[in-house]
Amino acid sequence: MLLIGIDEAGYGPMLGPLCHGLSVFRVPDAAEPPDLWEKLSPAVSKHPAPAGAVVVDDSKVVYNGPNKFKRLLHGIMAFKGCEEGRPHSVDPTLALLENLLSPDDCAKCQSEPWGRADVEAFVMERCTPEDSAALLQKLSARKIGLCVLQSRALISRDYNAEVQRTGNKAEVNWMRATALLRHGVSRAKPSEKIHATIDRQGGRKFYAAALSELFGGTLVRTLIEEKARSAYALDVNGGTLHIEFIEKADSRSLPVALASMAAKLTREIGMARMNAYFRSHAPNLAPTAGYYTDAQRFLAETTALRRRLRIDDAAFIRVK
Repeated sequence: MLLIGIDEAGYGPMLGPLCHGLSVFRVPDAAEPPDLWEKLSPAVSKHPAPAGAVVVDDSKVVYNGPNKFKRLLHGIMAFKGCEEGRPHSVDPTLALLENLLSPDDCAKCQSEPWGRADVEAFVMERCTPEDSAALLQKLSARKIGLCVLQSRALISRDYNAEVQRTGNKAEVNWMRATALLRHGVSRAKPSEKIHATIDRQGGRKFYAAALSELFGGTLVRTLIEEKARSAYALDVNGGTLHIEFIEKADSRSLPVALASMAAKLTREIGMARMNAYFRSHAPNLAPTAGYYTDAQRFLAETTALRRRLRIDDAAFIRVK
């Protein structure tokens, strides 16, 4: 069966991209989806992890405290080196954002004034080929394959255009997440079972109608619709697709946690490039993570600089 995990990073900020991550695993068929943390232990662990283990967890947990970027980067690079079709000796000079994003998203990110800013100092901590080799050995022993590990990034200019087109920030988030869902489902073999887990979309509880529309009017069977979890089943490509939307999915599903980390890494590298660009013009400017309070400080301190650099506020500051 296929296990699909999807999550986002950067839904709330005023600045920077809205990012989504996708991971797709193929595992031996079973009545219920397996717990991949259990299957891959001790090679893979939640944070805090024993020495030598690859950390996979909710990105908010991973990206916190000392060595936060190192943990985030190490986990993504180790798994990326195990992705199907990828040489299993990870190049230490791997261009991270370019390897996670689709060519289209990558080109759009690079089109921003800071899209090619040098952030080498920010991404110095890298895993080695041995990290991926050890993880690949564990995956192979458990007959688990990583089919896809990727992310998407919606830059502020395009985010604003999509919000204005749909009139709804949540709808933009849904469209980006479900595009990844369709991509993950497309990796299924005929008649293969698919289990997809997605972090709950805000306070949304009912998804059946939207899923039916997404899959061309297919009949969607509602399994449960409660405050913390909504689950559905539908027939796709001769097999059954089970989809669940659950609260705190990134702490309950390894595929979602890995997707969360991919999205977070993509956003953090994007923000590092943005900060590096502005600091190249104003070395004493404190960097920002882009969230409301500090974004207001950053915008106030860069008003004159943005005018001089001809940074269009409509393509820089998110509308919602």
